[in-house]
Amino acid sequence: MPIAKLLLTLSLTLILAGCAGQSTRYRDTPLIAEASDRFRNGDYAGASQIYQRLAERSGDGADYYRLLAADAELRTGNDRAARALLGAINPDELEEGDRQRYALLRARLDLNQGDARQAMARLDGINYQLLTSPLRAHYHILRASAYNQLGNMLECARERVYYGQLTNNADAIQKNNEAIYDALNHLPYKVLTDLQPSSQGTLGGWMALVIALRSPEANRSAALQAWRAKYPSHPANGSFVEGFSAKKSKAVQITPLKSTTTEPVAPPPAPIQATITPAPPQPPAQAAPAATNGIIGVMLPLTGTYAQAAQAVRTGLTAAWNADTNPTRPELRFVDTQGVDIGAIYRKLADEGARFVIGPLLKEEVAALARIGEFAVPVLALNQTPEANNRDGIYQFALTPEQEVEQSSSLAWFDGRQNALLLAPTSAFGQRMISHFSNYWKSLGGRISNIKTYQPGAADYSDTAKRLLSNVASGDTATASAPPPEFIFMIADSRDGKLLNPHIENQEPSRIPVYATSLIFNGQPTAPQNADLSGVTFCDSPWLLGSDGGVLSRQALQSVAQQTPEVYLRLLPMGIDAYQLITELQLMKNSGLSRFSGATGVLTLKGNRVNRQLHCAQFEGNTLQPRGIAPTLQPSSMPTSP
Repeated sequence: MPIAKLLLTLSLTLILAGCAGQSTRYRDTPLIAEASDRFRNGDYAGASQIYQRLAERSGDGADYYRLLAADAELRTGNDRAARALLGAINPDELEEGDRQRYALLRARLDLNQGDARQAMARLDGINYQLLTSPLRAHYHILRASAYNQLGNMLECARERVYYGQLTNNADAIQKNNEAIYDALNHLPYKVLTDLQPSSQGTLGGWMALVIALRSPEANRSAALQAWRAKYPSHPANGSFVEGFSAKKSKAVQITPLKSTTTEPVAPPPAPIQATITPAPPQPPAQAAPAATNGIIGVMLPLTGTYAQAAQAVRTGLTAAWNADTNPTRPELRFVDTQGVDIGAIYRKLADEGARFVIGPLLKEEVAALARIGEFAVPVLALNQTPEANNRDGIYQFALTPEQEVEQSSSLAWFDGRQNALLLAPTSAFGQRMISHFSNYWKSLGGRISNIKTYQPGAADYSDTAKRLLSNVASGDTATASAPPPEFIFMIADSRDGKLLNPHIENQEPSRIPVYATSLIFNGQPTAPQNADLSGVTFCDSPWLLGSDGGVLSRQALQSVAQQTPEVYLRLLPMGIDAYQLITELQLMKNSGLSRFSGATGVLTLKGNRVNRQLHCAQFEGNTLQPRGIAPTLQPSSMPTSP
């Protein structure tokens, strides 16, 4: 379990243990005592059942027990039940302290769904002065998690420092120290030195420690000794620093990447404001190469809003680089694109002798790069845009939802299904997917019986399922002009899909098959909540489905995968493929039939765009059953993608 998630779970357990006994409501009843015992012993499902029974009996106190039941359900991982319980509560009728806990639980649900901005908005609305000490600890952990999702690692560390001042639990303190170090260790060296406060406060001490631990090996001992002298009462001064070499944080292995020689005490001056850091040292068992085969520049937004997305790509690139046994493998040189002219970065890398450039990641940066003119050094952009189409010297590699719509719907066609029901969210993204599916499906010769939309993030979808399947021709009512639908194509994320699918199944005596894109899959192949998606078929990266093997498989990289937020997990295999494509692109360009089996799919080149052929799977219970590679179909007429 990732350090941040483990710490959040631990803090929540401590908080409820401290809060459960605070209310005088029914304190001495046997049911309350049993629920509290079950909770303390980790039987959260049992505790929730009792709290819900108490809610049914308690009249005006029902919302209080629903709040406790929702808290328990969150600990079981049952977000659906927790959301339903919280949705039944009128927060305006709660007592003041319970109203604050309600807001904290809603923020936790938002974070579980990857909506850090909504979570932060809820947290900003809480009156901090009214929070008890345990709830303040919870508040800071949630804010740290929100900043972590938003990629603001400095503020994430700051919130964890606040949390550390509010807990006396030794295990929680240790995990919190590791989480602070992990967060700050994601920051580039220049960011650490530029933002380090002048005072000798706790956060500044942490930043100074990270800087000391990045000193050249020959100077590291002296740097640590100087740090200890300067920060004698710092919470990291002691077992954390002493045990660092024995149990390094997992994040140390992946960020920030260190030089193949040594990292300088101070960063070298750069004519443009871009932080460039080389790739990590080779494992001790290998001798350093006498010479490398040049450098590969990597342009990513290493700081700012998209820092976590960039980190996932960087993790994959680094893993592939480490697995490359070529003694003259090129050096990876990472450049932060945040707030810097993308053309200036590219020209600087070219001047420094880069033989290939990977990135940028953001669509607008790819468009800006495409406008600079000729490309003396070839580029593999990690997104695609019309401005870069058919440009010599630039290749486009993107994980586009349009490709996934085509692959999953092609599988439905290959399975013999021609008449579709389409279900998509009311958002702009949903409208975009409706348009693309409709065009593609009709180009294959398929029919669409009905198109329905739903409000994403809703608490209940029973009416949505009824509307989708109402007035659907079936059995004796079907005619040649109105044949019965043969499948549902659902555009939904994992959260909404887990709510929609059971309602769809309950509406039909004989289930209509459901197909979806990878959006439906949260990246956890054996999660208990997958049972709510049973019967749904989708296509995704083979790496994420666990269908590829070797040293770069998901199983082999499980430790770093666990540190990557679910929303960015697909970018990790993208980084693996980006490194491997460097040697494959020329072959793919010279031969239109050349195919490369990558971590994101079977890759081919059409024009200057890399296309993916995905692997498919079906949920059965809470596990996945492989369906093989998605078929490649040739539509009779297909509009050009925007």
